[in-house]
Amino acid sequence: MCKTVMKRLCPNCGAELELAVKSYPMGSALLKERFHADVYCCPNCQKIELFASEQKDMVVCPVCGSSHPAHEKCVTCALNSAFDGSHTN
Repeated sequence: MCKTVMKRLCPNCGAELELAVKSYPMGSALLKERFHADVYCCPNCQKIELFASEQKDMVVCPVCGSSHPAHEKCVTCALNSAFDGSHTN
């Protein structure tokens, strides 16, 4: 089975964009559900473009139920732990 990869082109100069950051969380860490974007950069003119993350790597926290990328710790649980005093220094 052949999987087609969609090329993203720079609207400024037409060069192919390169993925710089996958699934970057947008917005405040205090939000339970944050929007995640893939950040692409043009190697020629350095223009940045954001695209909605495909969110294939999203998981649901078993403790609080918020979703986050698999490669990140649950921000909601981390903040709850910090504010209720149960974290250790």
